[in-house]
Amino acid sequence: MAEHRVFFELPTTELGKADATFQVKRDGKILGTIHISHGALEYQPNGFMKKNSIKIDWTKFDKLMRESLQ
Repeated sequence: MAEHRVFFELPTTELGKADATFQVKRDGKILGTIHISHGALEYQPNGFMKKNSIKIDWTKFDKLMRESLQ
């Protein structure tokens, strides 16, 4: 079974001025990076530039998570 590890870095300033960043790894290889800001969550797959990341605001994220329960 694959081993997933998540590493995170929290900013020293109020969230919104700097993202909280989570690096997600599987079997030691980076799958992607999650950037959490005041307004949205962004997923940057490994090998993609940040400008090409997948961005979802908190309202849409909440709806997506609630729909996944059904």
